[in-house]
Amino acid sequence: MKYNTIKKKFIFFFKKNKHKVIKNSSIINKDKSKLLFVNSGINKLKNLFINNTSYKFKKITNIQKCIRISGKDNDLKLIGKDNYHHTMFEMLGNWSIGEYNIKKAIKYAWILITKVYKIPKNKIIITVFKGNNKLNLKKDIITYNYWKKFIPKKRIFFFDFKNNFWKIENFNLCGPCTEIYIYIKNKKIKNINKNFIIKNKKYFIELWNIVNIKYLIKENKIIKNNNKFSKNYIDTGMGLERLCMVLQNKTSTYDTDIFKDIIKSIERILKIKYNTKKKNNNSFLIKIIADHIRTIFVILYDKILPSNNKYGYVLRKLIRRCLIYVYKYLNIKSPFLYKLIISVYKTFYKKINQKKLEYIKDNLKTEEFFYFNSIKKNIKLMILFFRKNNIKIINKKIILYIYSTYGINYFIIKKYAILNKIKIISFKLIYPEIEL
Repeated sequence: MKYNTIKKKFIFFFKKNKHKVIKNSSIINKDKSKLLFVNSGINKLKNLFINNTSYKFKKITNIQKCIRISGKDNDLKLIGKDNYHHTMFEMLGNWSIGEYNIKKAIKYAWILITKVYKIPKNKIIITVFKGNNKLNLKKDIITYNYWKKFIPKKRIFFFDFKNNFWKIENFNLCGPCTEIYIYIKNKKIKNINKNFIIKNKKYFIELWNIVNIKYLIKENKIIKNNNKFSKNYIDTGMGLERLCMVLQNKTSTYDTDIFKDIIKSIERILKIKYNTKKKNNNSFLIKIIADHIRTIFVILYDKILPSNNKYGYVLRKLIRRCLIYVYKYLNIKSPFLYKLIISVYKTFYKKINQKKLEYIKDNLKTEEFFYFNSIKKNIKLMILFFRKNNIKIINKKIILYIYSTYGINYFIIKKYAILNKIKIISFKLIYPEIEL
């Protein structure tokens, strides 16, 4: 089943079940929290939940583009290392604002994944909240018992607060959640248990999270307010990229039709090959670029330009991350990202106008040229700094100074230190943008 068909079937299902379809919003988080970007479908709806606001639609659905680079959900370090995390992904969601309860949400999910998408029942694993004595939260027996109507109890597992209690941020909506996992390996499991799941985690993909919103949380303290959440408040989220992976019988989201044109363009432009079965530098590099170029596109689409502040800083960091990796592994020192824009546009935005497309390409190309020109100039200044100060050994303090003064990362510092016969004391850096 293709990417666009999967999206259409999701929206049609919930529309048929009398949900109001709302538009995908801007990826800029406009509330007063510290979160820069929208990181889940509920972001734009959370005030309706918190303030118990009257809303004309009580059953809602949409497909929301989300970015997870800052805040509690930061997936940047995982990109390229696994097969299913992304800095930007599309979230399929449905919500109940005082309309239906957790049982109804589970029923919707079960019908959709087994009857509409036809995911085999023997590949499905369910997790439920086991409670938390310290926070005085009870085991979610109601959800557990209801799942037994659809799936054998040996495939339902209780997990702890970390896994099955969901919250937006340190002060916000929260509640116990039940998650649907899919076993993606083409092999039957004889004796499934919790230890087997933990040991084989990479083969159990979290597909759908169904949250029973009951409380607010402040600095890890649960605020119980039975009046506020006495009605049925449900928040769900399912990653579209992961769903594509499952329905297209792949073991990586990068092997789905979402990334097909993007990866082909990267291979052609950089003259390297992507190998789905082997882990090597080229495959790692292609995953990084394929992931980042989609996020770069979405941020530029929302009229955010590269800068040294907030949203623009994140955009600049992603662009430079791609350029530095390509410099590191392929020794390419010229702009190339802007050439990939057309392949992203073909997948995502069928109706984008030519002006908008040129705007995105031109601004990305300008930023790439700006980086390469400034890095060339700053490398000369760094070498001058080495000579002027008679640097013979580079330590952590000097690395941080060079990065903050000249914007040069550890990889380039190390390269030019070796050329200038300067010793580097080994140490651990904790900043990924410096380490590259």
